[in-house]
Amino acid sequence: MNAAFPCGFPTATSLYLVLLVVTMLLHLVFMHYVLAGVAYVAVGRLFGRRLAAACGWQAILVDWLPFATGLAITAGVAPLLFIQILYRQEFYTANLLLSHRWMAILPALLACFYLLYLQKSLQKSLQKSLQKSSWIGRRAWVWRIVVAWIALAGFLFIAASWVENHLLMLDRAAWLPLAAGDGPGFAPAGLLPRLAAWFTLAFVSLAIELVWQGRLLGERFDQPSGMAQAVFGLSPLRRLAVTALSGLGLTALFVAWYATTLAPAARAAVAGPLAGSWLWLAAGGVMVQAAVWIRAAITDRLTDRVAWLATAAWLAMLAGLLVCREAVRLSAVDLEPLLARHEESAGIGGLPVFVVCALLVTATIIWCVASVRRGLYRERLTVR
Repeated sequence: MNAAFPCGFPTATSLYLVLLVVTMLLHLVFMHYVLAGVAYVAVGRLFGRRLAAACGWQAILVDWLPFATGLAITAGVAPLLFIQILYRQEFYTANLLLSHRWMAILPALLACFYLLYLQKSLQKSLQKSLQKSSWIGRRAWVWRIVVAWIALAGFLFIAASWVENHLLMLDRAAWLPLAAGDGPGFAPAGLLPRLAAWFTLAFVSLAIELVWQGRLLGERFDQPSGMAQAVFGLSPLRRLAVTALSGLGLTALFVAWYATTLAPAARAAVAGPLAGSWLWLAAGGVMVQAAVWIRAAITDRLTDRVAWLATAAWLAMLAGLLVCREAVRLSAVDLEPLLARHEESAGIGGLPVFVVCALLVTATIIWCVASVRRGLYRERLTVR
């Protein structure tokens, strides 16, 4: 591993590593929106009906979270398949050892999906003054807080399960005791800081995504209308800046904490030739985003050109972090026995099918978003 990622590996292995990072990046875009969005709605509910209504994000998030969850699930299929090809033994072993805790992801996801639609149904009933048609619409505000926080707890459980699975893949020393039922169970030192880092990073993504979603819906947060008002003396754009800057600072803190739990070989892989340049790319993305959001907080303005700069820096940061993530995994997994299997998988001929399906799914998602935008535009014209 003396060459920069993804070089230094056989062609088939390099191809699968690149596809894993690219598809995982797409999954993160939607998954971060869901995780941070659900958390934002849950916290916003604590401030009462008036402030929740004054913040335009609440209505946008509640409307779009079910759709975004579907996109996150769909986009998560591809990286899941590539992980199985690249790290078959480690992935399946971790699944089996986690047992019912791993299988509980599916019912938790179904419950969270339902709760998101329940919140959306409530919002529609409130907007149309038809509270009598909705069971939860007739409940006290505290029940809406309960629903929002149960949904957040469910998504955090799912996130923690994936983090636990990832760490167990890399900890072969824990496999035998877990299989034998000895000891207190799997409680790695990196679980909490790694989960916290990905959670706080989601708020950085949410800030960027809300900027573009506002533009998509005809609501510029640096030119607020009645849809998004000042809350706690902060304009909508300044609240986005606070969200992004807080996320960047906390993520850096938790990443540094997680780094102290890594084995020396993992730290060498991240800082060395394999991922060192990608680490600098991620750091550069963080600094550019911080500069953009500080400027936005001071001026309360965010032009399209600067927004595109922040978006490019955000994607560079995510790509760099994902490569560093794979560097940690590659330092712990011996790929040598798997190289022949990677070559065999690449020769089966499924890649063209994957590309065609990916293009069809992408086109369908774009069509869905465009259709929703047209529907919302017609709805606004009708209201006016």
